[in-house]
Amino acid sequence: MAQTALKTCEICVSSAGTNYCTTCEQIFCDNCKAMHNRQKISKDHKFKDSVNVVQGIKATTSKCKEHKEDKIFVCNECYVSVCSKCITGKHNGHKLSDIDESVSSLSKATKTEIRSILDAAGSNITAVEKCLKKFDSRIDVSVKLIRLHGGKLKRLIEREVEEMVATTKKKANAEKERLRKILTDVRTVREKASVLEHKQNELQKTKNDSSTLLSKLLILTGEIEKLQTIHFVEGPTNSYKPGVTTNKHLTELLGKSDFRQAHVTYIEGGTKISILTKETMHGHLYKCRCGYEMISATHE
Repeated sequence: MAQTALKTCEICVSSAGTNYCTTCEQIFCDNCKAMHNRQKISKDHKFKDSVNVVQGIKATTSKCKEHKEDKIFVCNECYVSVCSKCITGKHNGHKLSDIDESVSSLSKATKTEIRSILDAAGSNITAVEKCLKKFDSRIDVSVKLIRLHGGKLKRLIEREVEEMVATTKKKANAEKERLRKILTDVRTVREKASVLEHKQNELQKTKNDSSTLLSKLLILTGEIEKLQTIHFVEGPTNSYKPGVTTNKHLTELLGKSDFRQAHVTYIEGGTKISILTKETMHGHLYKCRCGYEMISATHE
């Protein structure tokens, strides 16, 4: 008897899907399952071995499990997909949105946010690279000035000259290392944002029904919100002011090499994305007054 081939994870679309979420009706790899379980909106979801259910999920469905009707609305108070009969029952009186409009709105929001992060990362990378070159040039100028001025006082302060050069280079190297770290961080943000963009593009190509697509977009939204964005404000500067050439106060005569560190702001968690349509403009999930937990867009 032939063995059943494992499906690909529907979230990262790269690893083997070994876990089936009975709530979302999606296949997850081990890593995506762990992330799914850590998210507040899906921490209570139940999983099964995908091998045991893979034959039964060849085609996803957007039917309401309770009423066997198509899910065509989103309850804006519970934020779950519902059918026309649900709104006369436990969701009676709740504000509703068209599910396709909600998916379209969330899809546009994630695409816009990812593009914004990528654009900002690209600008930051250019700024940091330009800053490194400019900073190197300024350091070279400062070192030359230090050596030139120190030459006038060579007999008296040769040791002080070399010590100051060493100190300047040490501080410059430390600051350049910090800039390189910032550059690495910005590139990492761009790489992660590119991965999210790829996921978002792949979602647009899938033929999943709106309810399943909404669930996947919610997961993508969570990943975007966790992404740390960086705003590079200003690079470091260096200047050298020579002292007056006399035989007194050698330190004052030699001058001082001053530094100002690069200024960068790390923004934790990215930008909060509204997951409802513009009609309601709610930005968070709440517990419905009917008593049902909102743990995903496909939760009943």
